[in-house]
Parts: sequence; structure tokens; C-alpha cells
Amino acid sequence: MKRLIAYVVGAIVATLVVGSISEQRLVRYEDRESVIIFALVVGLVSAYIKPVLKILTLPLTCLTFGLFALVLNAVLWGVAARLTPGIEATVWGAVAGSAITSIASGIVFSILDEN
Repeated sequence: MKRLIAYVVGAIVATLVVGSISEQRLVRYEDRESVIIFALVVGLVSAYIKPVLKILTLPLTCLTFGLFALVLNAVLWGVAARLTPGIEATVWGAVAGSAITSIASGIVFSILDEN
């Protein structure tokens, strides 16, 4: 549950940051509700589907010295953007969003997991 909360908060932060700072509009969102729904979708995908895909793609990740993990994160972030109405993300928006989501969720999880 802590990991899911961390992913949700990380996705909210990433969507707002990437959607606000880029002039090319790498990520577009319509309203706050769509951002919250998107964060829940990213959280669920990252908490339940991502671990299975990480195990399945482990040989490819080892061959690329871990770079395929970045591709997997970006693809899952892009799939979550496609599934959520009101959110549009370009390829580079998905890459930037997944990187920021990983960093922010790691920080949030480390704060939540101190107990």
C-alpha cells in the first residue's frame, strides 16, 4: 500500500512538472480530476503490472546494462496516459514523466517507509 501511495504521488508530481515546464507541451492535461485519475492508473500499473514485466524482461535488461528498464518505465507511463481520458503524452513526455515519477516516488516511499 505504501508503494502504491508513493507511485500515485510521484505520478501527480511528474504530470504537473512535465506539463508545466515544457514549451513543447510534452504532457497535456485537461483538469485536476484527469491528473488524479492518471496518477491512480500509473500507481496501479506500477504496483501490479510492472513487477511481472520486470521479471519477463530481465534478460534484455541485463544485456542492455539496465537501460531497458528506462524503456519499460516510459512505455508503461505512455500506456497509462493512453488509458486515461484527458491526458496526452508524447514519447519524450513519457520518458521525462517516467523519470520524474521514479525519482519522486522513491523519495515519497523512503519517507513513508522510515517506520
